[in-house]
Amino acid sequence: MKIGIISGHSIANFIKDPEKIMVETAFGDISVEVSRLEEHDLFFINRHGEKSVIPPHKVNYLGNVQAFASSHVECVLSIGTVGSMKNSIQPRDFVIPHDFIDLTKSRQQTFFDDKRVHVDMTNPYCPSLRDSLIKNCKKVHGATFHDKGVYLTTEGPRLETASEINYFSKFADIVGMTGVPEIVLARERGICYASLCVVCNMAAGLQNKLTADEISRIYTEREPIISKILQGTIDSIDEKRNCNCKNDLSKATL
Repeated sequence: MKIGIISGHSIANFIKDPEKIMVETAFGDISVEVSRLEEHDLFFINRHGEKSVIPPHKVNYLGNVQAFASSHVECVLSIGTVGSMKNSIQPRDFVIPHDFIDLTKSRQQTFFDDKRVHVDMTNPYCPSLRDSLIKNCKKVHGATFHDKGVYLTTEGPRLETASEINYFSKFADIVGMTGVPEIVLARERGICYASLCVVCNMAAGLQNKLTADEISRIYTEREPIISKILQGTIDSIDEKRNCNCKNDLSKATL
């Protein structure tokens, strides 16, 4: 089975001895690392580019998702770093979101600019992949996790103000900059998609200050646990998933 992994950071303990390839898409060439895990082919993309320097609002979301689709990837597991807007969700915790709110402003949101295609996002994250992530988080020692949460996507690259977080916290749990349109594009391509979010700080107003160093430090600290969760999840993915992610686009087209 072909499984995609997308992250803004390397997963050195998991992606071993990869072959680097370039996948040509209509949206640019995408660098992909290909490796094996048991009987599965893994396709890893750093969403911020090969050198991990592209800011969130400039990420080539269409190219990244199309590279997975062109490689015949069936499932994508997304790793993201987020801030918490709830005291019940603390730094170093994991969150497996079940829904999202999009507050981005200038990103291309769809593959379909020449026809009226309206994909159903009632259940945006694949329920089957979410179940696999939840079951495997339970098995990993030290993985404090939350089995649901609403992911709020902001435009970036700046972090949010304390007043914004106070407002956003009324209807969302965690905040990040890369969840959308990635998840929407995956649905448009019929790819199952679920996310494992690493909480790296409390959002603005809930701690004294926010630094990029803190995000990198906590991610690096949690990377071994991320690797264990991913390995267990991939081992347990059901090839006959009970989900509607691989939808019939004819039913979404007017």
